[in-house]
Amino acid sequence: MIKVNLKIIVLMICIFLIPLNLIGCKKNEESSGETKIFEIENTEEIFGKKDEEDVTVKKHYMILNPPKDLIELKEIVEKYSKEHSVEEEMKVIEGKNRIFDISFYRESEDLPRDWQLDESYMNTDRLEHHKNDLIAYIIWSDAETQKEYNVYDKNKEGKVIKSKHFIEDQLVE
Repeated sequence: MIKVNLKIIVLMICIFLIPLNLIGCKKNEESSGETKIFEIENTEEIFGKKDEEDVTVKKHYMILNPPKDLIELKEIVEKYSKEHSVEEEMKVIEGKNRIFDISFYRESEDLPRDWQLDESYMNTDRLEHHKNDLIAYIIWSDAETQKEYNVYDKNKEGKVIKSKHFIEDQLVE
């Protein structure tokens, strides 16, 4: 009788521990330290009226495991921008000066990797509410093709610890 109860207890423990262990392995795999960048879904914005010369294109990305070194962060953002050109995507706006504003956010409790825009009646959660997690942005236009890079090291509360501003590869003080 005791052997049967002991077997049932061991079986139940195994049933609970194995899935928890597998979940833990999956979590470690996702946070392995490798830097990954992906576009945050449903956040692209295009501003501009028919009678205006300028059209602003805003895109938002998430950086998982961003480097603390600001020069390295700038290089990663620059490389990603070159490999995933937004200018090619936005050729449909002909005859207008396109202004590109590309933002990169870190993952946090408030801004998880699966974050989605929420504009429901009682609860609004937009990217503007997550400036504490903004760690890099690039801005340039068709008229001013030199890209400006701004990168930040922030504490958990979003206070800027260090920042650097670049125009192309030139550090601007």
